[in-house]
Amino acid sequence: MPLVDSEKNLLDSELNHQLGQKFSTYKGLILDKSGFQWTLWRLDALEAWWRFFEETIDTPMGRKLANAACDEEEFLISSGELLERGFFKKKKMQKLIMKRWKLHGWGLPFFSNCGADDTIYTPIAAGILQANMENIESTRYRMLWEEKGPGSFILDLENSNLPIQPPKPVAENILDTGDEFTMDIEKGWRIDGQRYCLLPLGLFTRLESFCVGFHCSIDDDERKSWSGLDEGALAISIAMKRLYIAGEEIFLAIDREGWIDSANNLLSVRGMGHVQDVTLIDGNGGVGIDFFETPSPFVVGLLAGAWTRCEGRPVRVDFEGKTIKLFSRHELA
Repeated sequence: MPLVDSEKNLLDSELNHQLGQKFSTYKGLILDKSGFQWTLWRLDALEAWWRFFEETIDTPMGRKLANAACDEEEFLISSGELLERGFFKKKKMQKLIMKRWKLHGWGLPFFSNCGADDTIYTPIAAGILQANMENIESTRYRMLWEEKGPGSFILDLENSNLPIQPPKPVAENILDTGDEFTMDIEKGWRIDGQRYCLLPLGLFTRLESFCVGFHCSIDDDERKSWSGLDEGALAISIAMKRLYIAGEEIFLAIDREGWIDSANNLLSVRGMGHVQDVTLIDGNGGVGIDFFETPSPFVVGLLAGAWTRCEGRPVRVDFEGKTIKLFSRHELA
């Protein structure tokens, strides 16, 4: 009787093939066919990051997160990939939406009373589903969600008189040819037994823009330690730094090559980019990190957390253009 490779049997070969058809990787970024960036999230890390974000911005932001998810999903599907013509149009669109959710690891949407099961963080999933329903019905809705249990919710949709005007893009797309996206996704969108999903970076860029007028709840010492970020980006970065420090990942880098290798490993598994070069600035661990593409606030926060974990001291961050500089927050003798 032939031996069976149990690890390979756990993999979802159909899903991995579809992901390879829809996504590519370019210098550590995950790109869709239109060149827009996506990020890979472990579900428990996503929810933990959100708690840190709301604590930092010191305001309930669930509705704004849902609106950001709705706007970004509406933008992404505005190209018409979900449009169907002819008889049974709604049924066909519903099947396409279910396929889209499965592809990205968002869960199982249903349409009879509108909701989802086995889903990702509720405000994000609710916003995505609102955009899908508006696309099906060609109607604007006011939306409320009600959680029915862990990973399950229903939507309350009320007709709105607002006109349908697809949102504009919030970031330039990257059209360079990359490699086929490959990752060993297990059945149920799991990696090493943990649930994951793909989310568009534009969702969080929209969230950042919704933070205009808010003020991060951080002490003066922390605020003086960050430059080059507006309040929304600052909240995203600090939350990401706190998430990394709270985790168990080890980050070791003692020289230029070590920083390049460790930073690329840290970022590329999340679809957040590659380092172009690293410069050692001082004898106290200070580094300047240059990127091929402008790094997102997530990248700034991740590397700030990694520096703190590596050096064992509070970090100061200077961000400008495509360069992140990380120093010791306090002068050392």
